[in-house]
Amino acid sequence: MVRVVFSDLDGTLVHYEKEWTGYAHVVSQNESLRTLTLKYKDTGDTFECALMPASGTTPAACISLNTLALVQRLRESDVKFVIITGARSSTFAVRRAALPLADYEFCENGGRMLKGGALDANWTATRYAAEIGAATYVPQELVPSSENAPPPERREGTLWDAYRVFAARPGEWKLDTRDYYTSFRVDVAASPGKTEQDLRNVLAQFNGALSMSFNLGKADVYPSSSGKRNAAAYVLEVERIAAADSVAIFDDDNDIELGELVGRGFLPGVTHASVKQAAARNPHWTITSSPGPRGTEEALRAVLALVEAKAAVAA
Repeated sequence: MVRVVFSDLDGTLVHYEKEWTGYAHVVSQNESLRTLTLKYKDTGDTFECALMPASGTTPAACISLNTLALVQRLRESDVKFVIITGARSSTFAVRRAALPLADYEFCENGGRMLKGGALDANWTATRYAAEIGAATYVPQELVPSSENAPPPERREGTLWDAYRVFAARPGEWKLDTRDYYTSFRVDVAASPGKTEQDLRNVLAQFNGALSMSFNLGKADVYPSSSGKRNAAAYVLEVERIAAADSVAIFDDDNDIELGELVGRGFLPGVTHASVKQAAARNPHWTITSSPGPRGTEEALRAVLALVEAKAAVAA
């Protein structure tokens, strides 16, 4: 039985131009309607897509119209749909209107939650009080105005203590805190002479309070009580759903623990070496036969088939 689907965004529901140029051509694009048509190079299959609203930190991206329809069919079949993304709050806020409707939405790797479309700031404050300094500041809007949000240098909590350790070494670490409130990003590749192990060594100073994972090739740092797996576990608990009755659709390093929690996993792509290694040890994961929107739709149809098969047996 499938009662809930957890889905990543980037590389899973949403696909980038830098990605699709490898397997498809754009055969038409309508800027006024914000649509484009992708044609796969290998088969000539075409996919009608909606362009994502522009974001200052991300390149052109799209979601197929069939993806939106398939998610709606799942929800009409009484399956909960949950978005869990590592995206910063401002990127997620800009894109929400173009995404499928969801029962729960999490951004910043599970640090912030919307339920039924409304931000639950108290949920964040309760879960991450010590790590993000919730006693002094928790944003009440998805993207608060700059005058209401203290800069990271002045925020309290373990997470921001770690940020200050990195920031105290100017020029050594490439850091990104813009519109992050429960995490921050470290571009290890752009940090001269630094390695992933160097990053782990700094975080080890905080005695397990903080975790990290890679998203779009960059490391996200966040409370250990956060992360996509913990966000999904919360939904399973409050909705009284067994992990065996859940599915995840994903593609990146920061999704691995989520994929290992659920009953079935479907991967429209593999964007990090760690995911390929994890797939080899998780037989309940299925890598789709195609990348991009075609792979996303393949995954969603597979989930829908599981739902409909169970419904047919029950009837």
